[in-house]
This record gives sequence, structure tokens and C-alpha cells, in this order.
Amino acid sequence: MLELIRLPLKKNTLLRLILSVGLCLICVSPLLAIEKPGEDLKEVGLLTNPGDQIDPELSFQDSFGNEVTLNDYLGSGHPLIVVPSFYNCPRLCGLVLNGLTELLNKLDLEMGQDYQVVVVSFDSTETPEHATKIREKYLSMFNGKGDPATGWHYLVGNEDSVSQLMGQLGFKYVPDGDDFAHAAAIMLLTPEGKISQYFTGISFPDWDVRLALVEASKGAIGSALDQVMLFCFRFDPTKGRYTWFAMNVMRAGGSLTLLLLGGLMFILWRRERKQKVSNSKEV
Repeated sequence: MLELIRLPLKKNTLLRLILSVGLCLICVSPLLAIEKPGEDLKEVGLLTNPGDQIDPELSFQDSFGNEVTLNDYLGSGHPLIVVPSFYNCPRLCGLVLNGLTELLNKLDLEMGQDYQVVVVSFDSTETPEHATKIREKYLSMFNGKGDPATGWHYLVGNEDSVSQLMGQLGFKYVPDGDDFAHAAAIMLLTPEGKISQYFTGISFPDWDVRLALVEASKGAIGSALDQVMLFCFRFDPTKGRYTWFAMNVMRAGGSLTLLLLGGLMFILWRRERKQKVSNSKEV
């Protein structure tokens, strides 16, 4: 090892080594500042609680300054997409909202009629003006189906309402200077305000989200084909996607086989009966 240390280094090699180490320190330092590794990170993350009831009467303000509750959006009888966000977030929240917009542009359901979207700031110091600025930005990027003016809402709230809602959703976050350390996720609620599904990350599969919305609505939206898909697929929380449900596929295959056998037996029975009638007439 000592012999290796004594080996001469070329100037270029030494310079590259110094630059590489410097770049690593520059890149890592902001990450350490953002994420604050240590005990605080135990308070950051997502606790998934499907089936839990959200309090629909928690009070918030929309981007127009109106007093609203989640029940104002759940009252339509359709499922609700809830997106925890921080409107002044310089990094992760923008990526989540970009991914959400891409999802909504691809989603083959009518926003405002089949489902509603609510983005809620978890920074209780933010105001309706902050919500308005973000709302205008992302509504201008929407080119999907439905009316975002009536189906896509941006809310702010006081510390009590915000902390209660985030706690009920299982969304854990901690202040980090002027920023927050937090997870990236969207949640789907049933029309009754129960948590139906979670989708994590900054991009969301439109086919899976569509099925989750249809499932959350209990058949109130979607097509007959969606119901068939839900029979054959089940949501896998470990993968965050719908996957084949082998038991139902086997049942469907068995039912189809019995149906085909029954049809074949009926055809053969009718053919045999016709043959007997024909033979009796000849005699």
C-alpha cells in the first residue's frame, strides 16, 4: 500500500482527481442540506393506510379565497385525487405536479364529471395567492379531457387543518430551513372520503390510475371493459401497479370453458334431435 502511495502521479491525473473530488463535494453538499440525514428523516415518508377515513369537513381556502372543505368535492359522488404539495418548493413538488399534469393529459376520463383533483399545500404559511400562481401555471399546461376550471382545485389551510389531513393521509414531512423534507405521492379517495389507493413517485401510469378511479367509484364511472379489467387485475402495492389476479383469471377461464362446453353440447343435442325427427318421417 505504501509503495502505491509513493508512485508518482502525472499532473493531468492529479488535476482530474482534484476536480472530481471537488465536483462530488459540490453535488453532495446541497443534497445533505435538503435531506438532513439523521434522526429527522425518521419523520419523513409515507404511511399507506388504504381504507382509512379522511375527515371531509376539514376547512381550507381555495385559490379564490373561498372557504371550502373536501366534502365540497367529494359531494359530487365521484372519486377524488389528492396531491400533497408545497407551492414554493424549488424541487420535488414541481416534478410531482409535472407528472400529475402528464397523467391528467393522458387520462381517458372526464375531469370534473368523472373525478376531481385537489392539490393541498402542506405549508400552512402559504396563501390563496400562492395557490393562484401555481394553478394558472398548470391549468395552462392541461390539454386532456374535461374542464380543469371546475375539476382541478388548489387549496391552502391553517396548521390544524393541514396537519390533520396530512396525518390522515399518512404523508409525513418536516421543515428543512425554507424548504421541507417530504415524500412524493398522490392519493385516491372514494366518494365517501376513504383512502382507496396510493401512487408514489413523480410519474404516474394512466392505465393504472384509470382503473383505480373506476374501482374507487364502485362502478359509477368507466365502461364495462373497465369492470372486466378489474375482475382480472388486482392492485399490487409493492409494485404500485395493477397485475394479473391469477385466481380470478382461472375462474374466468373455467367459466368460459364451461360455457363453450355447454354450447357445444346444446348444438350436438339439437343436431341429434333433428336427425331422429328426420328418420321417423322417412319410416
